Amino acid sequence: MLKKTFCHIEGISENSEKILWKNNINSWNEFLNNFENISCLPLFKLKKIKSELYFSNQKLKNGDILYFKDKLSSKIHHRLVNYGKIAYLDIETTGLSKYTDIITMIGIYDGKTAKSYVAGFDLEKAYEKLKQYDIIVTFNGKCFDMPFIEYKSKQKFNYIHLDLRYMLKEFGLSGGLKKIEKQLNIVRDKEVAEVDGFEAVRLWRRYKKGDKEALRILLKYNKEDIINLKYLLNWYLDKKKLEY
Repeated sequence: MLKKTFCHIEGISENSEKILWKNNINSWNEFLNNFENISCLPLFKLKKIKSELYFSNQKLKNGDILYFKDKLSSKIHHRLVNYGKIAYLDIETTGLSKYTDIITMIGIYDGKTAKSYVAGFDLEKAYEKLKQYDIIVTFNGKCFDMPFIEYKSKQKFNYIHLDLRYMLKEFGLSGGLKKIEKQLNIVRDKEVAEVDGFEAVRLWRRYKKGDKEALRILLKYNKEDIINLKYLLNWYLDKKKLEY
């Protein structure tokens, strides 16, 4: 989707982009190959696009998708998903305050392998792992997960953030993660189907008292959280394709 995007160029609105699409200019290559024949926008805009597209292609060739982060509205950052390294992220904590509560677990899923990092064992490794990714996918992570992580790690991360809580609202899906999963017929393993954030806190407390079984269940719960984020993102992307 990125290579049919023109509104990352200064002075080119989404409306101008749609005009190009309506005139069958659906990609950067189509624009550059047909530049002399395009007349649907003023010439100064066309020259601006031509100049920027050579630069955009070079940035993409070099794998620098963060170049597009601030040039695109956050509502269309999903157009970058095929070009960056993606991590699906979810954290577990002892409460809602990043100041007084702690992170008990950070789950990271790269689309193939899921790994949960646990407090008192290897949690700090998650902070370094996150630096490997261009795109972070969460559910409510803009308000909760990433502010928590940045406060606790005392680090700022440079990434493109896709928060499914807000993205899915475009299609009338709201409420908690599990509510939305049920609406989309995503079924969790029975062992963790009823586990929620409050139960996750209780499971951690049980583990700290010596209950290793509680940790196993918490790990399984966290794993399903991050894996299901990929299903939700793909559902969203399929819906968005219908708009282009």
